[in-house]
Amino acid sequence: MRNPMLRVLACLSLFFFLVPVTYVRGPVPPANDSQYIALEPIALDARDPERIRVGRLAFLGGWKITSDNGEFGGISSMLALPDNRFLMLSDNGTLVGFTLDEANHRAIRPFIAPLPEGPAPPNDYAKKNWDSESFLHDPGTGQFWVGYEHQHSIWRYGPSFARKESVNFPKAMQEWPDNGGAEAMLRLPDGRFLVFSESAKYSEGGYQALVFEGDASEPGSKAKLMGYRGPKGYKLTDAALLDDRTALMLHRRFTPLDGVSAILSVARLADFEPGKIATSQPVATLKPPVKVDNMEALAVTREGAKIIVWIASDDNFSTLQESLFFKFQLLDGENRLKKTGPESQNEKAGANPGFSTFESD
Repeated sequence: MRNPMLRVLACLSLFFFLVPVTYVRGPVPPANDSQYIALEPIALDARDPERIRVGRLAFLGGWKITSDNGEFGGISSMLALPDNRFLMLSDNGTLVGFTLDEANHRAIRPFIAPLPEGPAPPNDYAKKNWDSESFLHDPGTGQFWVGYEHQHSIWRYGPSFARKESVNFPKAMQEWPDNGGAEAMLRLPDGRFLVFSESAKYSEGGYQALVFEGDASEPGSKAKLMGYRGPKGYKLTDAALLDDRTALMLHRRFTPLDGVSAILSVARLADFEPGKIATSQPVATLKPPVKVDNMEALAVTREGAKIIVWIASDDNFSTLQESLFFKFQLLDGENRLKKTGPESQNEKAGANPGFSTFESD
């Protein structure tokens, strides 16, 4: 029989991971709207600071993100924009943006601000619950798409989030579990949208996903059902296109005895078809002693011939967790670092900060 104390500690860890807890003593402190974001460099493996490899990922940098702003935290999805500009989306409807100065570990031109509009409370007595989980951007039009849980819907916003342009509450999504909504979204090269449920089970195995013929935020957009089966025991938290044939899929798992871990895998876009069950091939597993938390946000960029993978974590607004931000290079199929020419230097973003400037000048 296992040590009873071990069971107690395991149950407590599960409770604190799944249920954000805030202890308030005395009057509630005034809201803090600080726009400052701090980046603290961290190693991939604190026990072995020289370690840079995990599966097919080569570690290029890592940071713990903090801010005194009361709305900071809960990072659920993110976008990598030009010139090392990042836009992160919290699951409380908050946008977090900054330009990453990797050499000096600084967040330049930071801002923290709420989305301009979101789902209305279900009744007059309910609190606002903008559980925003997934995020897309069209660099050509400047438009953004956000997927919401609880009040399952897809919203489209204009450039710089100036206004809401369209909103759709797809009928099929209304059957999804309250906390199992649009966990991840993809926009395929042919214009179709994929919206993945975190926990709505598919009849043939795995979890449900919807294939929209067009813009998922348009009320008239038709959707067909498919399934996605990730690594056993793991649930999908985000997805990002790798190229016109494949996508990266990010998954997480938490158990009281093993703790938290994440798996990054590659899926074929050709398998994302109505009525089918898509799967993916793992390329890396993040688990202790590697630094890992509730990994929920994923983005892909390129530096010359290198494929760069960015992963961030959701701290659940808990003091027991952290907002982590990692930069990796995805190695080729034989796990070799590709030789490339000199990397071009990123141009510095303009000096004009603020909520209205999401992309670099």
